[in-house]
Amino acid sequence: MNAARDNVWMMQDHQSPPQPSVDEPGPKRNKRPRAAQACDRCRLKKYKCDEQYPCSHCKKSQLNCVYQGTYRERESNRSASYVVNLEKKVEELTSKLRLAEAQSTTSPQSSIVPTTQPTFPVPAETTPCSLPRNDSTPHDSAKLAGDVQEDSAESADNEISEFNHHTNGIEFHGSTSSAALIGHLKKARDTKPRERQHPRAAESSLISTLHNPSFSPSCTTGPSQTLSIEQQNYYFDQAHVFMNGYFENIHFIHPFIDKEEFLLRANDLWFNRAHTPEPSFVALYLSVLSFGALVRVWDESTLAGLGRFRWSRKLFGEAQVYLNSLRFSNDLETVQCLYFMAKICQNELNPNLAYMYLGLAVRTCLSAGFNRDVRPNDQRSGWISKTWWGIFSLEIEMSFSVGRPDTLGMDEYHNRAIPERDDSEFAIIPWMIDFAQIIRRVSVQIYHSRITLQEKLQLALQIEMEMDRWLARLPEKIKPDIGGYRLSRSALRDPKWARRQRLVLGIRYYNVKMLLFRPFLSHFTRKLRHPPSELEETITKCLDSAMKSIEVVHDIYRVHTFFRCWWYNTTYVMFATSTLLLPMSKLGMCAETMTLLRSVEMAVEILEAMEESVVARKSVEIIRQYLREFKASGAQQPTAGDAENNEELPSSAEPGAAQPGFDIPEWAYGFGFPDYSFEGIARLFDDIGGLPMLDP
Repeated sequence: MNAARDNVWMMQDHQSPPQPSVDEPGPKRNKRPRAAQACDRCRLKKYKCDEQYPCSHCKKSQLNCVYQGTYRERESNRSASYVVNLEKKVEELTSKLRLAEAQSTTSPQSSIVPTTQPTFPVPAETTPCSLPRNDSTPHDSAKLAGDVQEDSAESADNEISEFNHHTNGIEFHGSTSSAALIGHLKKARDTKPRERQHPRAAESSLISTLHNPSFSPSCTTGPSQTLSIEQQNYYFDQAHVFMNGYFENIHFIHPFIDKEEFLLRANDLWFNRAHTPEPSFVALYLSVLSFGALVRVWDESTLAGLGRFRWSRKLFGEAQVYLNSLRFSNDLETVQCLYFMAKICQNELNPNLAYMYLGLAVRTCLSAGFNRDVRPNDQRSGWISKTWWGIFSLEIEMSFSVGRPDTLGMDEYHNRAIPERDDSEFAIIPWMIDFAQIIRRVSVQIYHSRITLQEKLQLALQIEMEMDRWLARLPEKIKPDIGGYRLSRSALRDPKWARRQRLVLGIRYYNVKMLLFRPFLSHFTRKLRHPPSELEETITKCLDSAMKSIEVVHDIYRVHTFFRCWWYNTTYVMFATSTLLLPMSKLGMCAETMTLLRSVEMAVEILEAMEESVVARKSVEIIRQYLREFKASGAQQPTAGDAENNEELPSSAEPGAAQPGFDIPEWAYGFGFPDYSFEGIARLFDDIGGLPMLDP
């Protein structure tokens, strides 16, 4: 490098300096001498300094860059922390700019926020910035703001990604999934001494345990299977019973199958009017029969020698055979069939398969353009709209239930006309679209955002107000009896579809409201200190929603037998039960927990009514075991008054502390939690709804 520098100087010596012209003044080199602009090291080494701080040479050599003299005196006093703070400031301003741009693209309805509430404009499509804002200063804000890293770390720890030995595939379950807290318990168990673990517990695998081996769709295809179906005349003798089991029940919740056209085409199958029936319709037909067989009320033990689950799984497998032969057909029947396959998996309590099938339905819609308004003159355009938007809302709900992102993309992609908000049974579709958007906000802003607890609290209150506005705008015919609302007319003459929709919307409202405020209940049970007043209010709302969920389902079960066969209701009941058991395990027997105890006992009655489900029966046994232990240890638990008088509970009540044990039934070791405390087992019920549905 020195030789090169010498050559440069030699070339400059042989060149005459350029003469300044009359119009061009000579360079004023004395005003900014180069030596004053270079750092100490570049001046010493005679490098060409780029005048940055730090300069490129010092940065490359990882040396402290120092400027002497008055020109860089200010810069030399600036430490690395100053640069870091400056970069954070730029990042904060950039994030605020992005949020402002995203807010300008949202709909007017979603951007309406009461002026009395502090606003945090974070759209559902973005992840809020983790930097704290300067305008949130409640009396306990310092403590709440300091929990953001801890809450984020806990959320990440609850996410699990494991190998399923039954399917030879990897499955991911996020923080809002039914397997999240079981995964947390598994990690806690791995830190315990080996001698405390049951010998069979080490062999357990969480995802493999939750898998339903009795519900494994067959992938074998062949003409012999389709020929057998044709020879049995497409199950003509049982078809009417199974179709009625669907169309008189869950069809009213997702009403996007043209019943009249479906029955006409089914008649063509039975009486061989179509010599070459379309495989996509046969697949749809078989999936409808499978779903109807699964959720109908069975007054008889068997039909043609088969019971509920054997019929449903047989028809499910045959529908899969036709789907395999179609090889990704892009038509309406294929999309609707994939929807039914997803709903069957959901009611079989196999959330991973349900997510996969519904994802296929979404991608098929997108590839066929069913989300776009490109063929408005299509005679089935109305049914395409109902199907697409029904799948749209279900995709958001189901993705939230497994803690995974939906596959819908931005809302701007979808310009298909939304069904009208009329007085028909199909009006539930646009209302469920609105509710799905609220669920998406809960998922992104409450469960997957890196913001302080105080900011999350304000967002939760805003979402609650949005839920209440949605509830108030519902048509009177399908509006649930919530918040003191009473029908201004007699509902005795309401059609069946209105009664079904009213019941389901009420349960969904309470379930989402409970999940909306559950992170704050978890924060309280983890910290075990008396919460601030605003946090205490959200905890009360969470527990109240959980009790209301159980109460509504219990009332429905007393009157309607059909509801006991909607097996996914087990998930709603167990989510509510888990929410109530968390504070019960911390506070023990006291006046506050006695109300919660009565609701848990009511949940036991609900599960006992679903005696066909092995999962429901085993769940009842588990809850009763833990309630007995809970009552027995009541004298050892701190009361609510003790919690108020002490900022922190004794160390013996800290998370992970040993609790009085009891004998676990032998079959419970299959769930992989043989040696957990009562507190740990209580948390299990956040996820028990994801257990597989087994044959009775």
